[in-house]
Amino acid sequence: MLLHRVSPRFLPYIYARKWEIPKTGEIEILNIVAAHDPGRAVNPQQVIGQLQGGIIQAQGWALTEDFKSQGGHIQTEQLSTYLIPTSLDAAPNINIVLLDQPDTIGPYGVRGVGEIGILMLAPALVSAVHDATGVWFDRIPLNPERVVAGLQAVT
Repeated sequence: MLLHRVSPRFLPYIYARKWEIPKTGEIEILNIVAAHDPGRAVNPQQVIGQLQGGIIQAQGWALTEDFKSQGGHIQTEQLSTYLIPTSLDAAPNINIVLLDQPDTIGPYGVRGVGEIGILMLAPALVSAVHDATGVWFDRIPLNPERVVAGLQAVT
């Protein structure tokens, strides 16, 4: 998926993914390739680390982080109920490709990379699950319960 450049501060990026969806509904991400255009990467190692961290955060948002509240009270107030990914949960292969295209407006040709790595993984996973199963999901996280329920609803 390519995001068109609508502002000199936004980054175009492309995500490719490889995944498995067993009958349990648990999605396992096997490989992520993310191409990002940070402008001129002054410190490429730091840019790659920032993007990898954002991708792992996005993995949690897309697959496990299910914030629940009832009557104004938080139901998932413990890390045992609000599951965030650890290094053991991260996709085993996260490959970052930096497109070195200096920005003509920003200082030194750079653009920010802050949390840009978070944006594309959830839409890429929803699209991947649709490609594999024909089922569209309009809510995340794509936890096993939600995936199994969605798959059973169409059979």
